[in-house]
Amino acid sequence: MVTTAEGDPDDALLYRVADDLFHQLGDDDSGELAGARERYEERRGRVRQDEELWEPWTQAFLEWFAFEWEGAGGAPGARALAGETDPRRAAALRAWLRSQRALVVIGRHQPGRVPARDLCRGAQFEVSEPRSLHGVEPGDVVEVRLIGFEGQVRFGRTFLYHPTGTAAAIEERVEQLRGQGRTAEEILDHVAALRLRTERYRHVDPVRLYRAATEELGEPDGG
Repeated sequence: MVTTAEGDPDDALLYRVADDLFHQLGDDDSGELAGARERYEERRGRVRQDEELWEPWTQAFLEWFAFEWEGAGGAPGARALAGETDPRRAAALRAWLRSQRALVVIGRHQPGRVPARDLCRGAQFEVSEPRSLHGVEPGDVVEVRLIGFEGQVRFGRTFLYHPTGTAAAIEERVEQLRGQGRTAEEILDHVAALRLRTERYRHVDPVRLYRAATEELGEPDGG
């Protein structure tokens, strides 16, 4: 749904720094990446390579591993920052490391500007976004990464879209989980797992899947 447009130099630098790091992660042979992926899938569910969610699921994992992983050596992004000598690249890495995943409702957007309301934390953002959000309607719910850089809030690389028409059901579930004292990260993982259910139970109304208790349908087959 997102098409790439030529961004300004700040956007280009921000995304290039992340892409360089992701490329390095592909050369990991220590087993750390595989172990992190296993833990990630325990929290959110396992997607098979032949499924539509494979690419956004994998990209979201790479962002999480690069900038949130709390393994013995710390997040790869923090390690890269320790060895970075270019001030602007270092600033971009710090921005990624300070970024946060968010479950947002998209507002009525204009070229270059996207209003977003964070369901887990209650904050409102005006996101600078040079890419075109084709097919995205006001009221749609998306899991994104929000990054503050050079005086602007920007989206990360990955967009995990929830089915159109499920916003009210998702908000109900989020409020229920917040009332139980769940953290934003726990809520994000829980709602992502429900998104996976919509792929596994295509014969069921997605709204019902977001509202149903876990035990009502059982766990989807992770493959």
